[in-house]
Amino acid sequence: MQPNIVLIQTDQQSAETLALYGNPLVRTPHLDQLAKQGVLFEKAFCNYPACSPSRSSMMTGRYASTIRVHANHMLIDPREISLPQVLREGGYQTALIGKNHAFPKETLHQVFDHAVQGEHGHLVDGHRDDPEAKAAHQWAVDHCWRSPLGHGTNPAPYEKCGTYLLGQSAADYMEQARQPEKPFFMWLSFPDPHTPYQTPEPYASMYSPEDVPMPPYDDLKTKPERQRVMHAMDAMDRADEQTIRSVRAIHYGMISFIDDAIGRVMAKLEELGLSDNTVILFTSDHGDSMGAHGLIQKHNAFYDTFTHVPLIMAWPGKSLAGIRSPHPIELVDIMPTILDLAECPIPYGVQGRSCASYLLGQSYEPREFVVIESGEEGEPIRMEEIGKRPSDPFDESCFVWCAYRDAWYGKGKSIRTAEWKLNLYTNGDGELYRLTEDPHELTNEYGNPEWESVVIELERKLLRWSLANEDRLPVNDTVKLNYRQQAT
Repeated sequence: MQPNIVLIQTDQQSAETLALYGNPLVRTPHLDQLAKQGVLFEKAFCNYPACSPSRSSMMTGRYASTIRVHANHMLIDPREISLPQVLREGGYQTALIGKNHAFPKETLHQVFDHAVQGEHGHLVDGHRDDPEAKAAHQWAVDHCWRSPLGHGTNPAPYEKCGTYLLGQSAADYMEQARQPEKPFFMWLSFPDPHTPYQTPEPYASMYSPEDVPMPPYDDLKTKPERQRVMHAMDAMDRADEQTIRSVRAIHYGMISFIDDAIGRVMAKLEELGLSDNTVILFTSDHGDSMGAHGLIQKHNAFYDTFTHVPLIMAWPGKSLAGIRSPHPIELVDIMPTILDLAECPIPYGVQGRSCASYLLGQSYEPREFVVIESGEEGEPIRMEEIGKRPSDPFDESCFVWCAYRDAWYGKGKSIRTAEWKLNLYTNGDGELYRLTEDPHELTNEYGNPEWESVVIELERKLLRWSLANEDRLPVNDTVKLNYRQQAT
């Protein structure tokens, strides 16, 4: 019997925001329980540190450079084969509950049988005319939308806020719209804890700013100039520690709000007798710097705080349980893994690697390293080009820097092993971090003669990876002569 699949995804949440990954403060009892039922991947990474490229690569199992989704304004080409499409063709009923930001409108309703979309703020299909939900959304827009560090306590009842409404919409789908004769795939996609940084009570005051852990200071002096531009354009050079602590505390509250919504979804699965035959995955599309490296939100950079994401996979009673996996894994691996578990064919051209065998306790050959991409064609903005910029972190006159297309100019690739991370950029910039000695990535060793051999070896690995991942599509069927086929 094909299992049901529930893929739960948050937006802009680093792994470090969960106690499961070492956070000393954030409470997520429902995710903790899910991890006990399955496998927690300690070294899971997105393939691009921005929403659409990450989601698009995850939903196609193909790298952003392959599918040509180089930045947030780009979506999946309708000619690409996607996860919900293959599942639908394999007999699944497919549903999207929440944020899309991957599929164009014309494709969305071809691959999803049921869709309840939700947006940043609190607008959710089926509740857009609810006066209290509209008021919650408007408060977020008025107070926390445009400035880099705008944050606060939304005065709306939590039952009228997007996270709660999406959790309820997922439960309603399973109880009322699901076709019992078919297995279902549900992509439950929470737009939070992405900006706007705001949440209602009791979550807004759940964590005291004085208690939140702070990242170590990074002066960015040895880092690529684009990072100093990010620092300036979000006015992080004018942000005090107390403000950053307050933003982090709200961010944590948003995460606990999501965990409660996940708990209600899991309770509904149990109530409907679906738990034993449902695979549940939890992850995020990318991280949020939250003040680390003097940065906020997401950016065209490869720090772990942007790229290291939570990942839990569980099939109660069938998967390994209570396991913490040290194996590197990428979000492009989710599509082939789900298709293997669903007994559906993996399309030719998929570049991710299934870890279904590992999840089920069978033999598995893990990755040696992960590769992450970022940026689109163009020259990065330089410090000397900056004219108008925010006067302070609450200045709404410029909007947040990561929303500008210019912020993503300048392509790069990153290769990360257990010990090293090498970041290379088309303009010649580079970064090298010895992660075993410098886990916070503060000391850029690129250009240090002592580690020249390390750079050369990592460059070779990245070159071989690039050769192996050149696109195989469309299939070339113009040449008919094939020696091996003739020999047989």
